[in-house]
Amino acid sequence: MSSRRDFLGQLWTWTGRALIAASGLVLFRALRSSAPPVREVALDAAAVARAVASGGAAIGEIFVSGTAEAPVARSLACTHLGCRVAGAPGGFACPCHGSRFDAAGAPVAGPARAALARVSLARRGDAWIARL
Repeated sequence: MSSRRDFLGQLWTWTGRALIAASGLVLFRALRSSAPPVREVALDAAAVARAVASGGAAIGEIFVSGTAEAPVARSLACTHLGCRVAGAPGGFACPCHGSRFDAAGAPVAGPARAALARVSLARRGDAWIARL
């Protein structure tokens, strides 16, 4: 038969374990990366056509290139810390920390390790819809 002291000791042990487990769950949920909300931005078809005809150009926060029938868009946010990249000879350069990307958006120098994000473009009426 257990004594009252043994019972209370076990009670405190299990209460502590339950609190640690609950704290871990709360911390996990707080730190878990959730997907950012998807934004839709309408791009004027004429602006997209001009960007494609010039070999590629920035429209707002994306870079559009490719063909008029199937334009390709990439985000201009650096994958290191999100600074806006600018056009540079042969690709893009981040003014904040020196990351450089080739013309396809792949990292070639600096702290950024991931390519510039590809942006989905879909034709809707007289506009192209970019899903950021």
